[in-house]
Amino acid sequence: MSSQVVIVSVAAGGGHKTAMYSLGQSLARFAPSLVPTYFESHIEDLEKAHRVVYSKFTRAYDFFYDMTDSDWLRRLYFMTTSALVAKMKAEMRPLFDSHARLIISTHFMQTYALLQLKRELNSSAKIVAYIPDFDESMVHFPEVKGNIPDAVIAQSPRLLQKLAQKYKLPKTATVQAGYIPRAEFSDARKQSPKIARENLSRIDAPLAKHIQTELFTLVATGGTFWVESLYDALEPLARSSAFDWTRSQLIIACGNNKTAYQKYKSLGERHGVGIIPLPFLNYAQMALLFRSASAVVLSGVAPATLYELLETDAGPISIYRINPGPEKFNLAYVCQKQLAEFTPDAALLRARLAQLSRAPDEVVQQKQAFCKAALNERKEALARAEQMASFIERLATSL
Repeated sequence: MSSQVVIVSVAAGGGHKTAMYSLGQSLARFAPSLVPTYFESHIEDLEKAHRVVYSKFTRAYDFFYDMTDSDWLRRLYFMTTSALVAKMKAEMRPLFDSHARLIISTHFMQTYALLQLKRELNSSAKIVAYIPDFDESMVHFPEVKGNIPDAVIAQSPRLLQKLAQKYKLPKTATVQAGYIPRAEFSDARKQSPKIARENLSRIDAPLAKHIQTELFTLVATGGTFWVESLYDALEPLARSSAFDWTRSQLIIACGNNKTAYQKYKSLGERHGVGIIPLPFLNYAQMALLFRSASAVVLSGVAPATLYELLETDAGPISIYRINPGPEKFNLAYVCQKQLAEFTPDAALLRARLAQLSRAPDEVVQQKQAFCKAALNERKEALARAEQMASFIERLATSL
């Protein structure tokens, strides 16, 4: 492996892999002289831990996040996760053997491991912390015996301000992140939602053939594991007289979650309604699904999924639940920008969806409002992506 720039992702859910490729997309468009190498972690411990914490220790994790501006708490956290950090160090050590000059980390634990390696190996490689969420937590900028990342890329301007103030970072060491989804999502917008549904119905998936082109199409997504958490909220719709199933269908992106797939499949069969779970979809198929949407329900919110939805004009978007930690910052951002609405009350969510199923004119009106907001956000994110690419190019070429 030999490259000026290496972008590292971690198996932790929340779109870290997608964020890695988004950085690459930005460089390909605005700094084509840089051809990054991608490094994908195969350590699954972190993702497993997230599932347990997000499911069973929501309040504790949120409390941890609220306290991470504290230096001692961050030090304590990295001490208690030393075994996982050691695994990451062993996995990423070859990056330094390959003489990588600039390493961009998409997760703070990897950043911590990289800083340890840099110190131990006396490496001149620059370590850049990249925070893909609109997160304001200081935990994303770790310190190893006085050594900190050489630069930081973050979605949140507030986090950049906090870091600059605490660590006296110059402006040349910070930049706000942009986000460019994969080309598949941009290409999908060239199709009408009707054509996208027609193409989606032809994919190699058991129930895809049941997708109809003319119906109000509600799409449920938000992560392979977490989409199952929408079941209890959506299940009453299957037997609801308020929801117009004669003019509607519900498509669920289940990924590799076989339990969710079977639950939604059985629900549709039991009530004889148009509930269509889909298994793992590749990027082109997911882009078709998002383009097919008349409205979307999310089981979590991360920039990876958000910007794919915006790219395909998939809204309006209702967010039913969020995971603890960074997603509360993502939620605040999308609500402030009027890109989605938070509907954590299941009965109110169902009432909203039932209203849309019976009011095609309202669907059109809300779709138009969403598309306008999505276009503005895409333009702003693209401008930030250009600045970010120039920032990375300058770091890489000044070594």
